[in-house]
Amino acid sequence: MQIHALINFLLQYNRVWIPDAEHVWKSAEILRDFKPGDDTLKLQLEDGTEMVYPLDKSSPKLPHLRNPDILVGENDLTALSYLHEPAVLHNLKVRFVESNIIYSYCGIILVAVNPYKQLHIYGDAVIQAYSGQNMGAMDPHIFAVAEEAYKQMARNNKNQSIIVSGESGAGKTVSARYVMRYFAMVSKSSSKTRVEDKVLASNPITEAIGNAKTTRNDNSSRFGKYTEISFDRRYQIIGANMRTYLLEKSRVVSQSENERNYHIFYQMCACAEQSEFKSLRLLSADEFRYTCMGGETGIEGVDDRKDMEETRRTFSLLGLTEDFQSDVFKVLAGILHLGNVEIRNVGSDRSSVSSSDQHLAAFCDLLGVSPDGVTRWLCHRRIAMVAETVVKPVPSERAVNARDALAKQIYAHLFDCVIQKINAAMQVPGKQHSFIGVLDIYGFETFDINSFEQFCINYANEKLQQQFNLHVFKLEQDEYMKEDIPWTLIDFYDNQPVIDLIEAKMGILDLLDEECLFPQGTDQNWLQKLFNYQADNLLFEKPRMSNEAFIIQHFADKVKSQSQTLLSFTLVKSQSQALCVTVELSRFPLLANFFLEVEPAGLGTKGIKVRPARPGVKPANKNHRTTVGEKFSSSLYLLMETLNATTPHYVRCIKPNEKKMPFDYDSKRVVQQLRACGVLETIHISAQSYPSRWTYIEFYSRYSILMSQEELVLNHKKLACKTVLQRLIQDSDQNKFGRTKIFFRAGQVAYLEKLRLDRLRKACLTIQKHVRGWSHRRKFLRMREAAIVLQQYVRGQRKTVTAAALKQGWAAVVIQRYWRSYLTRLIYRMVRSSSIIIQAFTRGWIARKHYKKMVEVQKALVLQKYARAWLARRRFQSLRRLVHNVQLSYRCQQLRKKLEDQAKENRGQLERLTGLAGAHAQGLDKLRCLEAQLGKSATEKASLEEREKKSREDATKTIAQLQEEKDKLIVEKQNLEKKIAENNLELQKEDHEKEVELQKEDHEKEMEVLREENRRLKEERVGLQRQTEEEAQVNTDLQDQVIQLTRHIKVRVHRSYSLPSMLIVSSAGRVLERHQKEQKEGYDSQMEGLTFKVEHLQNQNNQLQKLFQEKTSVNDSISQEVARLNTENMVIPELKKQVSELQRHKQELEVQLEEQARKMTEKQEVEREKEEVEREKKEVERGKEEVEREKEEVEREKEEMEVLRKQKNTESEAKARFSQEASRLTAENMDFEEQLDMKDRLIRKLQNQIKSLQTSEEANQTPAPTITNEYLGMLEYKREDEAKLIQYVILDLKPRGVLVNMIPNMAAQLLFMCVRHADYLNDGAKLKSLMNAIISGVKKVITDHQEDFELVSFWLSNTYHMLSCLKQYSGEEEFMKQNTPRQNKNCLQNFDLSEHRQIFSDLAIRIYHQFISVMEKALVPMIVPGMLEYESLQDISSTGFRKRSSSIYEDQEVCTIYSLLQQLSLYHSTMSQHGMEEGLVRQAVKQTFFLVGAETLNSILLRKDMCSCRKGMQIRCNISYLEAWLKEKDLVQGTMATLKPLSQAAWLLQVNKTTDDDIKDITEQCSELSPVQIVKILNSYTPTDDFEKRVAPSFVRKVQGLLQDREGGSSQLMLDTQYRFQVTFPFTPSSQALELLQIPSSLRLGFLTRI
Repeated sequence: MQIHALINFLLQYNRVWIPDAEHVWKSAEILRDFKPGDDTLKLQLEDGTEMVYPLDKSSPKLPHLRNPDILVGENDLTALSYLHEPAVLHNLKVRFVESNIIYSYCGIILVAVNPYKQLHIYGDAVIQAYSGQNMGAMDPHIFAVAEEAYKQMARNNKNQSIIVSGESGAGKTVSARYVMRYFAMVSKSSSKTRVEDKVLASNPITEAIGNAKTTRNDNSSRFGKYTEISFDRRYQIIGANMRTYLLEKSRVVSQSENERNYHIFYQMCACAEQSEFKSLRLLSADEFRYTCMGGETGIEGVDDRKDMEETRRTFSLLGLTEDFQSDVFKVLAGILHLGNVEIRNVGSDRSSVSSSDQHLAAFCDLLGVSPDGVTRWLCHRRIAMVAETVVKPVPSERAVNARDALAKQIYAHLFDCVIQKINAAMQVPGKQHSFIGVLDIYGFETFDINSFEQFCINYANEKLQQQFNLHVFKLEQDEYMKEDIPWTLIDFYDNQPVIDLIEAKMGILDLLDEECLFPQGTDQNWLQKLFNYQADNLLFEKPRMSNEAFIIQHFADKVKSQSQTLLSFTLVKSQSQALCVTVELSRFPLLANFFLEVEPAGLGTKGIKVRPARPGVKPANKNHRTTVGEKFSSSLYLLMETLNATTPHYVRCIKPNEKKMPFDYDSKRVVQQLRACGVLETIHISAQSYPSRWTYIEFYSRYSILMSQEELVLNHKKLACKTVLQRLIQDSDQNKFGRTKIFFRAGQVAYLEKLRLDRLRKACLTIQKHVRGWSHRRKFLRMREAAIVLQQYVRGQRKTVTAAALKQGWAAVVIQRYWRSYLTRLIYRMVRSSSIIIQAFTRGWIARKHYKKMVEVQKALVLQKYARAWLARRRFQSLRRLVHNVQLSYRCQQLRKKLEDQAKENRGQLERLTGLAGAHAQGLDKLRCLEAQLGKSATEKASLEEREKKSREDATKTIAQLQEEKDKLIVEKQNLEKKIAENNLELQKEDHEKEVELQKEDHEKEMEVLREENRRLKEERVGLQRQTEEEAQVNTDLQDQVIQLTRHIKVRVHRSYSLPSMLIVSSAGRVLERHQKEQKEGYDSQMEGLTFKVEHLQNQNNQLQKLFQEKTSVNDSISQEVARLNTENMVIPELKKQVSELQRHKQELEVQLEEQARKMTEKQEVEREKEEVEREKKEVERGKEEVEREKEEVEREKEEMEVLRKQKNTESEAKARFSQEASRLTAENMDFEEQLDMKDRLIRKLQNQIKSLQTSEEANQTPAPTITNEYLGMLEYKREDEAKLIQYVILDLKPRGVLVNMIPNMAAQLLFMCVRHADYLNDGAKLKSLMNAIISGVKKVITDHQEDFELVSFWLSNTYHMLSCLKQYSGEEEFMKQNTPRQNKNCLQNFDLSEHRQIFSDLAIRIYHQFISVMEKALVPMIVPGMLEYESLQDISSTGFRKRSSSIYEDQEVCTIYSLLQQLSLYHSTMSQHGMEEGLVRQAVKQTFFLVGAETLNSILLRKDMCSCRKGMQIRCNISYLEAWLKEKDLVQGTMATLKPLSQAAWLLQVNKTTDDDIKDITEQCSELSPVQIVKILNSYTPTDDFEKRVAPSFVRKVQGLLQDREGGSSQLMLDTQYRFQVTFPFTPSSQALELLQIPSSLRLGFLTRI
């Protein structure tokens, strides 16, 4: 069927692909139509040579047809009409070489070709551009795949996988790195753990220990890696986990020519001289065997020392300690030293190692192992027998293999340990909700010698290819079911037999593991088993010339594997088992833990349970250690289980050439990789059914040219598409109609393109025909006219004419001319004169008629004008009088309330004074109680004195008796007593005199204080008397003024009594008279209260004087009593001394008179006297305590006196407030006088108006202007009403109110008037509180309504106006130049608000940026559809470019350039409605247009389908619409410059791009575009028809060469859409007079008062 269809297209001028040995495929043009039965095809190659292509008649295999040039360069390879290998190869070459585009789609696969050059397509701006976009909305990119995976994870709540594969050097590692960077950018978490940085930081470490230089790649990954990036429920990264597969351990011990070992070894050797690495005894890389086997140890452009710094930095960033790092470096250094250990032959079957080997000592020291054990087991091996174990020496060759095996084992364990540490560092607390896995795995590989590693790599690729085929098949089936297309089974390659050959029972791996279990297993035995069991398998072959290898037919190619390499690789572990046991005994904990046997983990991960495609292979015997093959099979099984549980996304990396040249395309290498990576298999599956799929809108847009007039008339596009296809393609099986798409068989789109091209060619021929016909007719007519002129001259020469005849003829003509002119002038003058007369009479009649009508109308107008004016003035004046009277009555009520409040305050003060009097009375009572207590104490003291006298007499008696008995002793004692008494008396007198003087001084000070208080009270009394006199005088003056005012009003009322309008004035007079009476009564009552207060104060003063005198007398008596007590106290110590002397003498007498027993009675009497003296002491101490209590009471009295003084001070303050209130009342009286004057003026004005109305002769005179109240432009409010002010004016104010629209910026003006009043009162606290409340209120409104454009615009305008008011009325000269004199009077007087101006400026900037953000959020979704996708020029822009997105529905809302302009007009009208200043509007529009230009240009740079000549015309048309809108709004200046880059890009798409002059024009005209952007547009330029040509790569290179000399060019590809122009707030003074502003009642601001 398909062959028959192809025959119909093998016609002349069509192009085909034929095989070629050098380029794989080459293009040729058919010179002769192909007919069935022909055995040759005549072709012409692209170089002009002709050839005959032979065809086999038995099995006709016709050449592949070439796609039309219009389809070449498609973003998706499956969109090609002819799907086959040469079409895919050519499409990739065109995109890669000519357009420098490295990414292409192939169904669900992203094909990435390594450019070997740094490109500017991975910046943060590009990430932001792809974030949130559908996969087909923009050009293919690795970020688009990452975004699709992230979006499906969030939308479907299902785990995702991105499988990045390709051979070494294809760019897998870089692609995986970009994927993880994208996730880290778009899903940043708010936590402080910086998980994203840790995920990205794991790449340098894994590349250092797992990447190496190969012949194909300088940074080749030598292991497979699957990184699971975990997300929480908010889809933010919370951790990551890495799994590795099949590390290339053989690279540690051997490298091919021009290859290197792993990077980490060379990094350590480069830093060997640093202090941290000196203990490792490192040498240069050239001196270690494991690092110099490949020859060159360096890489061009790579600094190993800097890479080591980066590696250590990322170690620290991941939280890996310095100790762990040093342990890792020790192990790595030990591996290098182990490689340099020399093993010598000792005979034919023995070997030895020198004990003095420095490298062996270094290895043992670094790793903490025994040198003897290492030396022994390097040169011996242990053989386990049935009954015993035998140790046998080995030759040097086998010892070297054991050494290398140990090095590989240690490195592999170290690699796994580092990966485990990285995984632990990337885990943070939190529950994983979903994950995206990134698989960076090797592609299909085949070499001359394929080891076990290549075998496992190809085995893994077979499994991945099977999973890929099933997934593609499932997606195809889902697409057909979704579109209701009948589904038929498709034949595709199933590689399950190859997988069974490898992993099934008695397969390659099973037999290999079995052979490894035998102690004497050999390659030949294993290979013979393979040949025996797989002899009948078609996919397994035996080489003809070799008995040591076998061939497997993989899905990509045949691979020959050597049995020796496979078996030796698996036997490595058993050979080095004894060495491993030695290393297990290491004193180095990290190394010892490497060889601990760990049970393998289960195959399930993270709770994922899926049904595997094939059950895993279980080991036959658990007692034996698992082999390498078993480990790889289990890890691969786990990987496939994880992939099957996720939604996969595929990235196939292609290596374009082996020389690593930038943008060099080797077709042989590319097609080999395409066959191996599954891209061609995808093409094959797609080509089996309906590969080409167009939406109905896309088909209608592209192929409407093929429709007839009847089909175009149909309103339903879907029906029109079906009708035209049924007419053009008769075979219904060649296309199917789905719900949203049309499905085509292979080649049908090319057929439609051919029909379209034929229609266009016919149209061109018709146009050319008519143009050429018109040109030839025009040329013919010119030639005909010239021939006629020549004929006239030739014929005129044949006739003979005389000179006289000529003169007569000429004279006759002259006479005729003058006569005819005379007659004509005569007739003209007659007609003219008659016309003028008729016009004059007619115009006069019309003028008179018009004049009469005007006079009548004018008189009526004058009468109406004056009558209406009189009625309006009458209504206005009556209303104003009513308002004034209401205001006057209200203010009178307020004054009455204030007087009542003052009376209440006076009564309160009287109550306070009475309370003070009561307190004084209580104080007197306390003093009397003290006097009674003092009397009691005096009586007690008298009784004490009598007792003391009795005791003295008794003592003298006893002393006399003693003196009589011992006369001599008494005489001597008396003499001594006299001397002592005299001394004591002198001392007591001096002390007593000092104390008396101190007490006198204290009493004198208290007397002076009391006198001072008395003097102050007298002065206050005199001041109160004066004040009462002054208030009496003021009252009398007020009474006189009231009498005069009432008389004056009565006279005025009497004069104008005849007018009915004066009744209101008389009522106002009565109200005023009543108010004056009430005020007089209030003053009389106030004067009575003041006189009563003065009398009360005088009485109180007299009482205070009496109390003072009484207090002084009491103080005198107290002082006398204190003096007496002090004297008594002075006697007590003398008595004490005497008693002590008596006791001493008594003791002496007792000593002398011990023998006299009869004197014992005297001792008893002395003891009784001692007890009485002690009682007297106690009584004296009680007296002292009572004196101290009296002192405390005196101090309390002093404190009470101080309280009385404070009360007096408060009374004085109350008097001061009273005087202030009186002065204020006088000021209000003055205001009343001014109001009376205003009433007088009003009466005069009314009288004049009445006179003017009564006299009709004076009707033309203008009435006297009304005199309005002069307001100060301030609003008064109470401090407690501040919250209400902010609530009503800021928080509750809606920007859509009628009043707000009528009076723009009214809110700012009202608030500023309140600020002026606070400044006028000189109340700093009130002003500061108000300003802070305004700022807080505006911030709260903006924060609560962040997305409300109208509200943000409203408060931006009002905040700016508030800032302007603060400048205009600041009093600074620079802001007062344009003010009116009245505005200058309204300037702030007391406070400098420059700091608040700065705060308002910062607030305005914040609101402006929020304002721009709100606009951008609404405009961004409209920009690209309106500026690029919508086709306003239908006849020009019908390009039919198709997106890769699933479907486009007809009823979907489409954004156009008109909707964009409508949105801009809405924004502009809102700003104008809110009274926003013109300069601010210009800045906002400029910022918005910059966003439009930047978003559009960025989309052009990232969408190849938008880079065409017709699209450039469409863009310039849309720019003209924007420019027209700017002209309409008068905003062109400064705004159109923001669209220059977009305009130049549109010009670049339209301009010719072939000659050197074009190159010069491009470099000169595209000054606003960077060189990177110009080259990107030129490379992405795509013709929309076959009549256009692509841009030649040589042309692009020339342009690029000229642009390199341009200075100051940016290297960024994308424009920064987040860029903000600096906003400025120009000062524009307002002409609004604040004093004329009226407060609308709807704002509920009744608590505000105009001043």
